Amino acid sequence: MSVFRAVSSFADFGREVAEFQAAWSEGRRESAVPVWTGERSDLVTALDLASGLYPALRQPPRCAAGAVLGDLPEAVRSFAHPLARQWTDGEPSAGDGSLVILGCYADLRMEVLGPVLIDACRRGRDVFLLTGRDPHSLTWMIAKQYGEVAAVGETGLFTDLDTEPVSTSATYYDSRTLGGADLGRIAAERVWKRVMVSGHGTEDSINLGAHTVCGLSPVAGPARPGPTCAYGRGCYKPEDKLVPAHRVRAAELVLSGCDSGALADLASYSPRYQLLLNAVDGPAQTVVAALSMHQSARVENLIWLDSADRGGSTARLLNASLGTMHPYPTFIQVGLPSSAYGDMAPPAPVLEDEEPAGLVKDLGSRARGFLMTGMLPAAHPLREGFAKVAEQAETTAVRPVMGLAVERAAFLRSLRDEARSLDEAIAVRIAQRPDDGLAEFSRFFGDRSSVSLPDATTTPCVLCGRTAWQYRRRGFSARVPDTTAHVCLSCGPVGYTMDGGVRLDASAAPTVFAGATLRIEATVEPLRPGPVQVGVIVPWSLRARISPATHAVRLGRRERRSVLFDVCLDPSAPPQEHHFTVFGVQDLAISLLRCPFAVLPPEEA
Repeated sequence: MSVFRAVSSFADFGREVAEFQAAWSEGRRESAVPVWTGERSDLVTALDLASGLYPALRQPPRCAAGAVLGDLPEAVRSFAHPLARQWTDGEPSAGDGSLVILGCYADLRMEVLGPVLIDACRRGRDVFLLTGRDPHSLTWMIAKQYGEVAAVGETGLFTDLDTEPVSTSATYYDSRTLGGADLGRIAAERVWKRVMVSGHGTEDSINLGAHTVCGLSPVAGPARPGPTCAYGRGCYKPEDKLVPAHRVRAAELVLSGCDSGALADLASYSPRYQLLLNAVDGPAQTVVAALSMHQSARVENLIWLDSADRGGSTARLLNASLGTMHPYPTFIQVGLPSSAYGDMAPPAPVLEDEEPAGLVKDLGSRARGFLMTGMLPAAHPLREGFAKVAEQAETTAVRPVMGLAVERAAFLRSLRDEARSLDEAIAVRIAQRPDDGLAEFSRFFGDRSSVSLPDATTTPCVLCGRTAWQYRRRGFSARVPDTTAHVCLSCGPVGYTMDGGVRLDASAAPTVFAGATLRIEATVEPLRPGPVQVGVIVPWSLRARISPATHAVRLGRRERRSVLFDVCLDPSAPPQEHHFTVFGVQDLAISLLRCPFAVLPPEEA
């Protein structure tokens, strides 16, 4: 028995809406949901298609706010009333909480909805549309929100934009396998919880190899231009391969093709050919489509495929993923969250994390800086490590990796492991061979840079407190990393830091006897969380033994921690002014802090 009932008379529809809502409020769920079909026989057919898709009713999700566009009959407005806590008439405004917008397609214009959709995209707000080509389609869309999809329904992904295999239990066809499939039969005869079709498209169709998902409707005349079939010239694709969007029995149908969901003032074709409206006329209670051209691809397909357990807006999920490609909204959603998703609670906001992309860029840039500027000789033992990090950052950090959580996590873990291993090797090399050249990065890169005067400031010296200069030196080429210098007119060059390097501080006794031990307390503060390698070097003439050679310190962002070093001086250490240098290494960025101390003649027994 169908959970929906076709009502041809508007007067009967108003009465049945009131009776249905009264029964629903009293907890009686046995009555069918009325649909004002009028003379639309195609909608009566759609109700029949939906009978096996929705064997039961559900309590639809309820939005925080609702807005009505255009002049709608009171019975239609009343029918939608339970779907939002409060309603307003006219243009919706930006705000907090989920929003549902009710109106016929002709009233869904970008000039009206644009500000709300853009604001929602930026702030992660759920916006749902309830629409149709006329009030009949609109009441059908409202009615479908009460449907509970069959538990046996499948998930299907059909894409002509991917050739890579996907590990999934869903029904999956890509450009390699579409040719041998009878998509018309597969799409129409099965019961689907969710279906995504992903291919090149226009307002009226999406290409899936030889197949085409078609938007041609048997109702309404062409008020505006249309595709070739509107002029009696037939379809531009094989007509036996057409898959009418309104025949796909899926609770959620995602039309991931360009212009598949153009709003009324963005569309070029007559509503008779609109793919979005054709899908709305069918059984789907949720239709997700694209406002205009976009670059949705494998990343969005797999994110959608893995999202079966979340609630909220599918359009928001896809827009958040595409936020790395373009900052404006791409997808709109007609219908509330589908009953294909078990939990109707909105998910946590999907926020774009800039840290992974920034880390990859920094590691690649620094590795190239050491490799390609002539700083390290061809036989340097760390060149292979720098080359490996540079190659990973350049070739592996592509959107299909960075856009998918599992792949991104695996890639970042591998890259971080390589970088941290190289950080340790850099620290050991500097500690054992201070004259190697790595510790001379400030001179080498400084010779290939110029001072950025707008970035030059005066600041108290970290050693003596007198006035010091802090300034950035920008590389003459993209391969030369920027460095920051800290120079005191009293203490001389105090510190040098590669861009993004850790901040250092140090304290020690101002004098030490030859043959005695100088204890140094070094403090480190990273800009990024993670392990930092810290060490101390002194002039070779001191013949000193430093213990430990290096420290590995794991810190949170902006967390400060101190470590101790003992510098055991040889009795023959020359009595005079010397300097020790504290160095820190994180993510291939080296920081130096140069501190003065004096060696006194050996203390007499």
